[in-house]
Amino acid sequence: MADFYSEMADMARDLLKPTSAGGLGQGHLTISREGPPTPGPNPWDPVVPGEPIVEKLDGAVRGIDKRMVGTEVGGVVLMASDLQAICAVPSMEFQPGDTFAVDGKPVHVIAMENIPAAGTPSAVRFIIRSAGA
Repeated sequence: MADFYSEMADMARDLLKPTSAGGLGQGHLTISREGPPTPGPNPWDPVVPGEPIVEKLDGAVRGIDKRMVGTEVGGVVLMASDLQAICAVPSMEFQPGDTFAVDGKPVHVIAMENIPAAGTPSAVRFIIRSAGA
């Protein structure tokens, strides 16, 4: 029998599917990073950058809670225009340097946290800011 949080992760995946698939998810969310570089056949050949690795995420985006505006998270003071994306747990863990995009537009990830914070995550929350802000 699966434990409670594994069942919650399955439920979150179902709820955060796109509306076209019967869920409540919205928008087009992705995480991407550069793939591993490929060395040339000879030592003097330049290394070829790897193909980007892109993962589509099921999730929903909305504004942050007004009580969070003006608070500090990860050394950044949150603004009213900041957003939060609640996503099903991605198969590739977010790392510094990765690109998070909403509807094809890159955004800055201010903070990322697993829900719940310890144990088996059921979902992931990203606090994000428009790249132009």
